[in-house]
Amino acid sequence: MARRPLSLLAASLGLLLTAAPAAAQDDDFDFIDDDSGTEDDEDGGKAIDAPPEEEDDEFDFTEPTDDVDPLDDVDMNLEGVDTADIYRDYQAEVERLPPEEEAMAWGKYLRDYPNTQFRTRIEARVEKLEERMYDSRIVDEEERVEAGKAELNFAQPFTIENIDPRKKVRAGVEFGLPGYVAPILDFEYAFLRNLSAHAGVRGRYGGVSIEPGVKWAFVKSAKSKTIVAVLGDFRMNTNPTYVGIRPQLAAGQRITPGGGDLSIDVQAQFGTELVTYGLFSPRVVGGANVTVSPGDTVRFFFETNVYMKDLGWEEGDSFRFNVVSFGVKFLERNKTGADSRFEIGGGAIAPYSSSYWSFHSGAIGVDGHYYL
Repeated sequence: MARRPLSLLAASLGLLLTAAPAAAQDDDFDFIDDDSGTEDDEDGGKAIDAPPEEEDDEFDFTEPTDDVDPLDDVDMNLEGVDTADIYRDYQAEVERLPPEEEAMAWGKYLRDYPNTQFRTRIEARVEKLEERMYDSRIVDEEERVEAGKAELNFAQPFTIENIDPRKKVRAGVEFGLPGYVAPILDFEYAFLRNLSAHAGVRGRYGGVSIEPGVKWAFVKSAKSKTIVAVLGDFRMNTNPTYVGIRPQLAAGQRITPGGGDLSIDVQAQFGTELVTYGLFSPRVVGGANVTVSPGDTVRFFFETNVYMKDLGWEEGDSFRFNVVSFGVKFLERNKTGADSRFEIGGGAIAPYSSSYWSFHSGAIGVDGHYYL
């Protein structure tokens, strides 16, 4: 019984002596099991993470990146090679130019640098500029067509003939001294923007006459503000009775000094009147008008009207009765920006060169236009 405890004690000491050297040889042996997966070092701190792997010093320059200029590897000894700085400086210089000028500038750049590596980018830019120029030409053409179709609303004269074909009604009267009354009533219908016909009654110094006629403005541009027209009127005078024709050529131009609200309409006309009264003696007819419009609702005019005959008469002076007139006209105030539907005005008429109808010493007149 005494030997069995001694044998157990000796076996235990043998196990301890064999386990101690194995534990001493293993420095990483951890007697604490941490569920978080981290290990403490010999000093009780946390374990140091493994150092990152070293990056490869090899870099592939064949693939362009954002921070590497593809032109860095270009042989600058080649003819017509640019650099990124040259390209960017030129781009900043031409980007403020109009599309047409910028496209021409890029064309010059390609001629100066035929081996540029920005060719694809430049050609794409030129293509966009050409599309923009094409679209601009279409818009300009549409605007030109619309401007050509717009009404010019040219000034209506007082004693000479209207040169702007419009659909309208005119009514007025002239009171002369002594005892001279001349009615004015006329209806005009525009078949086209530049072609119209009219008919009415007009009191003239030779008597009251019925006057149908046509008006063709073969030039009528709201863009250039120009009118050139042919006027053809037929006269049937009532007392004395005779008939006649009155062809005339007329032109008008609107001037807008400074491009503001002020506008000046200048017009002139010249022609002849052939009548079946007495000996064949063509009359010279015509006149001029200047109308100043400081705004949209008022117009001031100055006008001259010429009527002469027998200019080559050897037995005496030529027959003439030339007058001047001046006055003011008022137009409808339209807040919506549309054209005025009517205008009304008046003025004074006085002869300045006459050798017959001396009993006419002047007149005053009023008239109005209503646009349909």
